[in-house]
Amino acid sequence: MNTEYNIGFDYSHQNKLTIEDPGFNDFIEYLFNSDLKLGKIEAGITYEKLADYNVFIIGVPGRDSHISPEEIDHLTNYVKDGGSLLIINDKGGDIENKNNLNELTKNFGIKFNPDQLFDNENFTKDISRPIIKDFRKHFITRDITQIIHSNGCTLEIDDSVETEDINVSAIGFSSEESAWHKLFDGEDWVDEPVENTPILAIAHYGLGKIVAIGNLSLFSGFHASYGIHAADNFKLISSIISWLMNKAHSQEAQLSQPIYLTVPIEQELYYWMKGKLDEERWKNVEEIVNFALKVVKFRIRKQESQEEE
Repeated sequence: MNTEYNIGFDYSHQNKLTIEDPGFNDFIEYLFNSDLKLGKIEAGITYEKLADYNVFIIGVPGRDSHISPEEIDHLTNYVKDGGSLLIINDKGGDIENKNNLNELTKNFGIKFNPDQLFDNENFTKDISRPIIKDFRKHFITRDITQIIHSNGCTLEIDDSVETEDINVSAIGFSSEESAWHKLFDGEDWVDEPVENTPILAIAHYGLGKIVAIGNLSLFSGFHASYGIHAADNFKLISSIISWLMNKAHSQEAQLSQPIYLTVPIEQELYYWMKGKLDEERWKNVEEIVNFALKVVKFRIRKQESQEEE
């Protein structure tokens, strides 16, 4: 898989998450500032188009714009061969958004439920904006204390699909005692209590990776109380992108492919670094960090050598 771009966006299904939407400026700026190249797939998804990307984002297909069976085959083969998918739905799942994401995600053991999550005790400003505090240990959830799952749906995990090449798990859950959801039961929307229900899932499929979440507002910069800047939402997003980008299926790849990490930088050092980039002393942040690490590595090895003498 010869990738030309790092991140691709689905533009074939009237998607709500797009590069140009001002509501997602902060998310897109984060990707650009991470020196990631962005692209889009229009007029239908094919394996050949997907092969240009390390990560492909499907951000809430619009009403009645379904992913075709042929596109689902291309997407699953792309992941099987080492691609990564970030799949985002929103409250009400497929039913309310009138898309068919479950036809794709069922191949990975994940289903978006036709519901909306609420919490009577753990919320910010409104019970439709639950605070999620329960996480399973994982690269994505490291250092995550809480996120805001505003106006989002829950997930169902089907581990019956698991084989030697497929595994799926939930890594984020609703609260144990005070959470409930408004669920479409086929005829009406009914209120039911829920307990530790998944809201964030990951899967490995062949050589590739999948992350699924039913919450579009997580990526929005418009709402400080529950968008990308609320709680640990930004940290979660950056960890998701890092995990999806990090793939090495051979010893040679481990030696040649970069590892993407999210690391907080002291403000003084950040603005000094930004100034040097503006002066064109270095090409990008990646070059500065790797240069600094090489200097540290050289000095530590020299020190250790002297101590051994």
